[in-house]
Order: sequence, then C-alpha cells, then structure tokens
Amino acid sequence: MISNIAKTMSTTKIFTRKFNTSTIRRRIIKIQDKEDFDKYVIQSKEPVVIDFFATWCGPCKMLLPRIEKVIEEYNDTVNLVKVDIDDNAEIAMDYGVSVVPELIAIKDGQVQGKMIGLQDEDKLKTFVSKLVESNVNKK
Repeated sequence: MISNIAKTMSTTKIFTRKFNTSTIRRRIIKIQDKEDFDKYVIQSKEPVVIDFFATWCGPCKMLLPRIEKVIEEYNDTVNLVKVDIDDNAEIAMDYGVSVVPELIAIKDGQVQGKMIGLQDEDKLKTFVSKLVESNVNKK
C-alpha cells in the first residue's frame, strides 16, 4: 500500500497559477438621486460623460461596454456617470433627454456636447477626446 502511495506521489505534478493584481480605479458612477447627480456631475472637478439609459433598452446595453472601455482608456481624466431615466426622470427632463441611449458631455457643470443612439467605438473616442482636450487646454 505504501509503495502505491509513493508511486502516485512521484508521478503527481503540481500546477501553480500566478495571478497578477493591479489597482484599477474605475471612474463609473451610478446615480441614485438628485444629490448624487449634483455631487458627481455639477460639482465635479473632472469632465463627465453622462450615460442616460434604461434597463429595458437593448441599444443601451450594447453601448455600455463600449463607452466603459473608452472611459477607462483616459486614466482618471474623465468620469462616466450613469443615469437610469426610469429612476431619475426629472434629471433626464432637465437635460432634454427624450431618446435613450443618450450621452452628454459636461465640464464645469456646462453641457459641452451630446450624442444620441448606439455608436461605434471610434465615434465614442472622438466624443470623449474632445471633452478631455478641452479640459487640458483650460489648465
């Protein structure tokens, strides 16, 4: 019996896995109410892209990973704020949102641009880069 265990142990291979960890600071904020919106959009020191969406909206679901990817490429220079129009209809009305998805670029509390509908990644990069560049030029 012992010889069988010894044979098994000598032929057993040990596999190891390495996990790389890094701190990724996600700049994506889900708005809960008007106070959140004021704090994370109106009072923000960084430029903000607001994603007005609805949970039932197919194009909104398709836009989300695209805009998240673009925002993450800008390394803490711009925030993405998500506003569900069903939960925050008043905020959506304040910004004239009548169709989702709609992206609105905000800097210093002022609207810098709007984009309506599902967009490809290149258009999203252009939209966000204009917002970021206008913020860099201001400094």
